[in-house]
Amino acid sequence: MEEDTTDIDAAQIEEPESLRKALLDQLRYLVEEIEALRTVVDGLPDQIKNGRPTPDALSMKELYGSIAILDSEVRRPRVTIIAENDTPAFESVDPSEKVREAEWNEHSMDDILDRVTAARKELVDHLDALPSDAWHRSATLDGDEVTLFDLVHRITQTDAERLRDLGYRLHGAHLSDGDEPLPT
Repeated sequence: MEEDTTDIDAAQIEEPESLRKALLDQLRYLVEEIEALRTVVDGLPDQIKNGRPTPDALSMKELYGSIAILDSEVRRPRVTIIAENDTPAFESVDPSEKVREAEWNEHSMDDILDRVTAARKELVDHLDALPSDAWHRSATLDGDEVTLFDLVHRITQTDAERLRDLGYRLHGAHLSDGDEPLPT
């Protein structure tokens, strides 16, 4: 069965309002996912929430913390800069070091999830308040010209990767006797 994939470049031109709505809905999905996982994550042992699968990897708490940091300290300010300036230039940001320094593992999971939810809602509200033409404005990211549509699409892709990673970690924790390894 073939999966429908949206061509972001074409949709920006042909159906910008539909694309804008779809991207905002995708961003909102993270909040729904957090609420759905809150009860599962709350009961996890600290070793799973605070542990790093490898020394360079972020813990579960730190992964959520990285989303909060990116949304509040990087993404929302960049949206404002793009909306107010002609073709600003940005470099990609890896929040890992900042996340580790912020000691997210010392916070309760509820507090972390509340902070991620608040940061994401503020980002979505900020994007939703922009006029439609602002979404067509562009910036340079790592030398490539991208529109706000492109940047928001990249956020949704990054979210999907992080949620997939978290899902694999939860599954890999074998929290019940019925767990089976994921297919490879």
